[in-house]
Amino acid sequence: MKIAFISNGNSLRSQLAASIAKKDFLDFEIISVGSEKDDKDPTVYSVLQEEGLDLENIEFKSLLDLEFDLDYAVIVGCEEGCPLVFADKIFEWEHIVNPKDESIDVYREARNQLKIEIKKLAKEIL
Repeated sequence: MKIAFISNGNSLRSQLAASIAKKDFLDFEIISVGSEKDDKDPTVYSVLQEEGLDLENIEFKSLLDLEFDLDYAVIVGCEEGCPLVFADKIFEWEHIVNPKDESIDVYREARNQLKIEIKKLAKEIL
């Protein structure tokens, strides 16, 4: 099974979500996707490490490289227009705060929001 977490840039919310999800979705291929293939954000690493999480074993792709065989796609925020994706089931979490250019506390807020939503998602699809 494949699950992709998708955001505009692919450097913040999608990376946070993918890392958090790998704890609950052990048998899934987890992909972090965005309109760009951004570098890993050092503050994302910091707030993940606070929870004992990391970005190891997370695949990073741009939307142009994304296959069309996704079981699940989760859009974790896109202020500049949501990317078009194809999956058997699509979820949209537009309420996740965007930590870009914000303090580490906003990164933590996004992480915590994603933890809640991913727990709900796991209950729904596992």
